Amino acid sequence: MKLKQYAKNLNEFIKENPQALDMDVVTSIDDEGNGFNNVHFTPSTGLLEDGEFDSEADKEIHNSVCLN
Repeated sequence: MKLKQYAKNLNEFIKENPQALDMDVVTSIDDEGNGFNNVHFTPSTGLLEDGEFDSEADKEIHNSVCLN
């Protein structure tokens, strides 16, 4: 999913659930919801390659956004 679509979905979600703005944000540790973690960091851009994320790579080659 591109960040543009994610932001659109998030804004629609907020319109439908404004009370959620005061709730903690969590992420699932897997697709089955076997565990959850709180989000502690702001988004950052970086290079995602072979399952590794490098926010220190040259910004000209960044290809993804890390949300946590």
